[in-house]
Amino acid sequence: MVSAMAGDLGFATIQQLQLLPEDRRVPALRKRPESQWFDRKSARVKPRELADAMVALANAEGGLIVVGIWGGAIEGTGPDERLHNGWRQAGRDFTRPPVPAHYEVVACINERGDADRLLIIEVDASEHVHENVRGEVLLRVGDENRRLGPMEASELRYDKGGTFFDGTPVAGAARDDLDPNLIDRFLRSVGGNQRPDDALLARGLLTSSRGQLLPTVAGILTLGTGPQRFLPEARIRLLRCQGSARETGERLNVISDVHGDGALRDQILFARRTLRRWLGSVIRLGPGGRFHRATVIPERVWLEAIVNAVVHRSYSIGGDHIRVSLFADRLEVESPGRLPGLVRIETIRSTRFARNPRVARTVLEFGFGRELGEGVDRMFEGMEEVGLPDPIYRQGPASVIVTLLMDPIGARMLRLLPRGSERFVEFALGNGRVTTAEAKDLLGVSVNTARRYLTVLADAGYLRRESQSARDPHGYWRMTTGPAGGAGADA
Repeated sequence: MVSAMAGDLGFATIQQLQLLPEDRRVPALRKRPESQWFDRKSARVKPRELADAMVALANAEGGLIVVGIWGGAIEGTGPDERLHNGWRQAGRDFTRPPVPAHYEVVACINERGDADRLLIIEVDASEHVHENVRGEVLLRVGDENRRLGPMEASELRYDKGGTFFDGTPVAGAARDDLDPNLIDRFLRSVGGNQRPDDALLARGLLTSSRGQLLPTVAGILTLGTGPQRFLPEARIRLLRCQGSARETGERLNVISDVHGDGALRDQILFARRTLRRWLGSVIRLGPGGRFHRATVIPERVWLEAIVNAVVHRSYSIGGDHIRVSLFADRLEVESPGRLPGLVRIETIRSTRFARNPRVARTVLEFGFGRELGEGVDRMFEGMEEVGLPDPIYRQGPASVIVTLLMDPIGARMLRLLPRGSERFVEFALGNGRVTTAEAKDLLGVSVNTARRYLTVLADAGYLRRESQSARDPHGYWRMTTGPAGGAGADA
């Protein structure tokens, strides 16, 4: 889970780049992978093309563009001031509304051995939606600039306002509310020679107001001593339940209920320690042909789900916390707030939009998460590698839930059903029963087709019909614990 942005590669602003020693800046610019926050352009780039990259970054999370490095070679930008002036004006001449940017020239030695220079362009994440002069709206997604359709552009305009909450100062908080030990650990993780306050200002973890340095929401969440004093619901709650459904009242089946408080890094580590104890273990064949003990659900999968919840939850919505619930057959991670920005259930493996860009960068620089938005995709790959069903995402009125099925029965049932049947299997396993009407809705098929699939599962021993007659309106299909002839006693 360690990020490729650690050390010299962890910069997303000119100020962060300047914190590196001079002799390490150009090598860092050349070696750093292109990403959500970093793009390289050849010295042959036209201002109109450069403007497209600036629009994409402004509409996303901001970042840096370096002009004069291409294909791993340091081209330089040459002495022609007209070129530099054209690039500097690109954000005004070819974008609507104009994209504000900061510029810095960095001395270099080009591939021919001559003294030369690079142009660094810093684009801030914007509260507006920008387009180029052709009326196209672009968004930086991973390491590419994606052109949005009219509907996506409209949704981006609607969602833009929420991305700046983590950069606002926290009411009542002061610089002393940040933990010196966490600051030291953070500075060691990002590398470079920098004064602590300069580094925190550069990353949006501090802000300056009337001559005072104040922690932002991102700063309190990632480096604060007791963030819950200011943001009471910024915590993780872990529940372990007996059986496959959460009961209440006299049938309450919660056997463990613990809270992870503190800064986000501490919450993630607490959740990891707890789930390592709670989750059952298996012996698996690992790299190099060696067997090792591992959790039933691969750790990199459930840890990524927790990190995503911490990074992308809505901290502007009070009244709820992240909830991690372990059942006999599955793990659920529920995060307050709906999917951010342009992310949709059907595109969640390939689309990225950070609701909390400063939190995302800081958690990343602490060594959690994946830079290129590939974390969700790796979750799917990790489950597939061990023969478990794909992660199941669903969105409620005010939260997002990801379910990780760990019962191999679920995987075997899915082999008998059409692609995309995970929600049906999760529902059947979680409730222990399902009606034909529920199956129809969950599978997205006709009643007759749903009845046919239910019969297939019954013939395989996973379901049993419970009814008084063939047309009993109160009839339903009851789950068994396994296929007939196996562990197939009634649940």
